[in-house]
Amino acid sequence: MIRLKKIKKYLVPKVFFVAAMICSSASVHGQSSGSYVIDGHIEGLDSGKVFLSATYQGKNLTDSVVVKNGSFSFKGNIPGTLLYGLRFGKQHYITVVVQPNEEIRVKGNLTNLDNVEISGAKEQKVWEEWMKVWTMIRNQAGRLYKMADSIGKGDRTAVDAGFEQLNLRLVDSVEAFVRRHPSSAIAPFVITDRFVNYPNPEKAQSNYAVLTSAGKNTIYGKELGQAISVNAKTGVGVRPDFTLPDREGKSFKLSSLKGKLVLVDFWASWCGPCRKENPNLVKAYEKYHSQGFEIVGVSLDDKKEAWIKAIDADKLTWIHVSDLKGWKSNLAKEYGIRSIPTNFLVDRNGKIIAKDLRGEALEKKLSMIYK
Repeated sequence: MIRLKKIKKYLVPKVFFVAAMICSSASVHGQSSGSYVIDGHIEGLDSGKVFLSATYQGKNLTDSVVVKNGSFSFKGNIPGTLLYGLRFGKQHYITVVVQPNEEIRVKGNLTNLDNVEISGAKEQKVWEEWMKVWTMIRNQAGRLYKMADSIGKGDRTAVDAGFEQLNLRLVDSVEAFVRRHPSSAIAPFVITDRFVNYPNPEKAQSNYAVLTSAGKNTIYGKELGQAISVNAKTGVGVRPDFTLPDREGKSFKLSSLKGKLVLVDFWASWCGPCRKENPNLVKAYEKYHSQGFEIVGVSLDDKKEAWIKAIDADKLTWIHVSDLKGWKSNLAKEYGIRSIPTNFLVDRNGKIIAKDLRGEALEKKLSMIYK
């Protein structure tokens, strides 16, 4: 996750071809599988291939067909409702919500895919309703990002206030959408996309509770429920523990630091926002380490050389561990880490007392503890 400041963390624009993070979603009418047909005709698409793909249980479902005079057709089986991406060439794409036993027709013009006509997809209107809301929020976020860039290191009060208001609008929009469509497969997708991938566990839980049994039993709903359960392993009040190899390959156990205040920081050498945050961590470590403050950096790198080089370059003199599996890290999966930078603060008894403390927020928390 590219996160400039905490107030922006739910507003990073996402591109939805095969829905950048597409979880799967099942039909409102149950978990039954079935066949589907997607027939399409796109003016201006005279040749080449059309690609269809989605993600289901962590695996890519992909298909492609040759275009004939602008027309194409897909047929296949589906385990439940899925968000599929239809891609025409390298840059043109649309999202289609497919349920079992549907025959879907796609009609439009390659130069104006925003107005493509999709018929036969019962949940498509629900998806389009959300995308109208999200597009307005995303556009406003884009304007605020441009404003922030123009200000540079100047007074950002107005920009920060703008993001605060936009975050509130986003939360309100998600909650209103979920209340309108508690049985839809799209509702848990939106909750996951906004409150799990950009962590807001309280809102993820409260919106999940609004879903009907039909919504919770969709594939998206089940994945959301699982994500909430996983995130509970790093919630405030939980006592986490793990063992990972350090930079020398020796086993390190988090509970070995009991009696110290510990910030567990998930990062990676390739993560720009993580590297920008590192000077704040260095400052906090130098100020409070002598009073019992420790940092454990958990890297999601997959190349040791890059990991070690970043540690040395950024002068990160605390404890570092990694299984060097990148996003396939067992600990990242167990703890539901879907974006970095992210962290949690563990007290002297091994209990999490705060999460995602960055910059001034981290300094304020440490100053309160060590006053």
